[in-house]
Amino acid sequence: MSGFVAIEGLDGVGKSTVVQLLAEGFSGHAMSTPGPALRDSRQAVLQVFAEDELAKALFYTASVSSQGRQARSRAERGEWVFMDRYWASTLAYAKARGVTADLEALNGSLIQPDLTVLLLLDESERQSRLQARGATAEDMETLEPGFRQCVLDELQARANLVIDITGLAVTEIAASVFSVIRANGPRTVA
Repeated sequence: MSGFVAIEGLDGVGKSTVVQLLAEGFSGHAMSTPGPALRDSRQAVLQVFAEDELAKALFYTASVSSQGRQARSRAERGEWVFMDRYWASTLAYAKARGVTADLEALNGSLIQPDLTVLLLLDESERQSRLQARGATAEDMETLEPGFRQCVLDELQARANLVIDITGLAVTEIAASVFSVIRANGPRTVA
């Protein structure tokens, strides 16, 4: 069994760590959007597009397209892939930032994950984690209640599986997702 699983959630919920633990547990691959080739230039790109939310959304969409094709190729070779953020985040954050372009029209052209898991965390716990790691300007957006709710509504609408991880250790979160995937397979959980 193999599959392509997207892990979604607000900044500070522990997505990156969970993705790493899942990749280790399934002997698979941890990936993210944007991918490693763009990670170092991401801030420069976002700074250039500072006044153009559509341009930012299209940058992330390009990353989703590229990383998604790589993930699907690996899954088709029988490998597991766990993606830290994917298309659901791109759409959710674009909408919360006021992008009105029909990005959803690209759904049919983009690789879809076999399973999209949304991690939810009590807001005070999430904010504590953000402060502990040093919140970025993008993290700060999610502190505004209207913005945060818009993102969460969009993520929930696109998730196949929602897990409230409040009070759980990261290893417990990974174990929970691990057991659901092992028991049901990525295509049957939805």
